[in-house]
Amino acid sequence: MDKTINAVGIDVAKASLSICTHYTDDSEKVLTIRNTDTDISIKLLPLLNNCKSKIVMESTGHYQWLVALLLSKNGYNVYVVNPLLASQYITKNIRKVKSDPADASGLARMARVADNLPEPFKSNENTLWMRKKLGLLSSLSKQIQALKASIASVKEAQEIIKVKDSLAIIELEETLNSLEKSKEKLEKECVDESKKNEKVKKEIELLNSIPGISEFAATLCLHWFDRDNGSTAKSWIAYSGSDISVKESDTWKGKCKLTKRGNAYLRKRLYCCAWGAYMHDPNFKKYYDDLREQGRPHVESLLIIMRKLIRIMYSVLETGQPYDAKKCFLHE
Repeated sequence: MDKTINAVGIDVAKASLSICTHYTDDSEKVLTIRNTDTDISIKLLPLLNNCKSKIVMESTGHYQWLVALLLSKNGYNVYVVNPLLASQYITKNIRKVKSDPADASGLARMARVADNLPEPFKSNENTLWMRKKLGLLSSLSKQIQALKASIASVKEAQEIIKVKDSLAIIELEETLNSLEKSKEKLEKECVDESKKNEKVKKEIELLNSIPGISEFAATLCLHWFDRDNGSTAKSWIAYSGSDISVKESDTWKGKCKLTKRGNAYLRKRLYCCAWGAYMHDPNFKKYYDDLREQGRPHVESLLIIMRKLIRIMYSVLETGQPYDAKKCFLHE
């Protein structure tokens, strides 16, 4: 019987890679190597030997970047999957075994039978670096918000009980100001780097023509929203976690809520965009007022505007035409 590789699973750790190669005769071999350029080039690439089968690995922060980039550049079919998706195959054992080789075997099984794999890994170093910085901005925004709230609470208490200023709190306020300036610089850096690509620059300009959408919000959307594989405005709304979960059975209907199963930072920034559009654009202001007259609460009205903005962004990029209020609002 011909013995060729028909699936590969790679369990990624910071320092090592466990590689399970599954063959057409249903046998498996597991190899553990260091997660370095040298070992991947000398030990992994010759092992695969122009393998055309799927290679599956979990997303583990940034530790999978090196092997995914090297394999992708050499023409292999690499799939980086969400750990929640991978766990369905890794944990399907009668005996509860938790080890890197066992996990690699589970990923190889996933490569063979899964029909819901994401698109093959195609990112480059610039894209990965940009996404890492956007992740840093997300974390930084949370820290700034929490620190600002804590300082405001302390200052309020200070006024009530009439105590003198604390040098430590004054230093924290200066630190907060410094963090906010660094956040602004990092946002500008992301925009400037994205604009170096002429195509992306034009797309940022198109999105920036929409009320409420800043250059940074446009950059954020372009880097996080998937524009391949038949993506739709509806899939963008779902990715941002701003779609509505339906709860009903027979005649019973539960309260519908946001799924919040998407990118939280993206959702937060888009909500701010909706608020900006409502505050500064007469068309969106009228749309908001109409929603309020229908009995919609303030937050729900802004969420509806946010979903409308996402649909407009999708349409603007698909058509290559800037925002036109007459096409978006029937009352005009």
